[in-house]
Amino acid sequence: MPSGVKALQSMGLQHVLEETPTYAPKDFAFYLNKREIFQLDVKSAWFDGAPPIAISQPSFLESIIGLASKTGRVDFLRGVSVQSLTHDRHRVAGIVYKDESGEHKMSADLVIGCDGRYSQIRRLLELPKTVISTPMDIVWCKIPCPTKFKGARGYAGRGHLLIAYKTWDGNLQLGWVIIKGTFGTLKDQGVEAWLHKMQQHVSKDLADHLAANTSNLSKPFLLVSHSDRADHWSKPGAIVIGDAAHTISPVGGQGINIALRDSIVAANHLVPLLNGNINHRKLDAALTLIEKERLPELALIQKLQAQPPKLVLNSSWWSEPIRKFVGLALSQEGFRARATGPLRSMLFGTTEVDLKI
Repeated sequence: MPSGVKALQSMGLQHVLEETPTYAPKDFAFYLNKREIFQLDVKSAWFDGAPPIAISQPSFLESIIGLASKTGRVDFLRGVSVQSLTHDRHRVAGIVYKDESGEHKMSADLVIGCDGRYSQIRRLLELPKTVISTPMDIVWCKIPCPTKFKGARGYAGRGHLLIAYKTWDGNLQLGWVIIKGTFGTLKDQGVEAWLHKMQQHVSKDLADHLAANTSNLSKPFLLVSHSDRADHWSKPGAIVIGDAAHTISPVGGQGINIALRDSIVAANHLVPLLNGNINHRKLDAALTLIEKERLPELALIQKLQAQPPKLVLNSSWWSEPIRKFVGLALSQEGFRARATGPLRSMLFGTTEVDLKI
């Protein structure tokens, strides 16, 4: 999202995106019950000239690792796993990690857990969490992209949601939102049954393309949707950031953007304290300030993410009339203009985040 791109620019890493396989959609369209409700060009005022982009995550991560290693200040260890934390009285003082040769201790003035949604550091710190309800999971898969498909589409209706967009490798990325816990049944039905169900809820051109590419579907995988946040992000000597501190729902593609912005705020507070003689008391005090600065944006984004699935996937008798009303409203340009707040929050974030060190 533009908020993530801006974070990279703030860190002086814009060139990483230029060197990473990417694709910038040319337009965005939204469909309700197979009928196009509206379409937006990337040049519209909604995007301020900064549309979302699809990137190759492996290439992006390898570029970041390469740049960090060249500084001479980073030792990057592949294939290791954290086993436990070490302590000096009441304070975290390092980690015990395991590689092919066995277990090793590493001392640290500060342990930062940025190890994702299944964070071992968060588990070891025993940080309680607040869970935000997410009634969905997502089946991700790819098929060849139609020649004329240059952007991204969202298909909603009758308890279904499908996202389709041309991605960095030239294929069509499909994200099929399903009711949480139903993947086992879908898996038993087989790929042909999945694609047949998708065809029933998309426009004719995409339905025909899905039917023609049943044998070309790349191996799908299930993205289990979680949304939660640690009630406190730190204990003396350790902090978690990114998905380790707050697992982000897939809605709106926010995870990497929020994590990048977390890292900037963390750097602003911590780098000045980690140069020269380190004062552990001041360092630990800074950890709470990082959480305090990031929590308002995070809480709002997670609240916004929770709303669309509850409406789209709801099967109550009153849900379809409400979806139709929302679709009718969104088809009106004036209403869309007044409803840009949540979208702009997803695109650009809700707070100013700039690297100040």
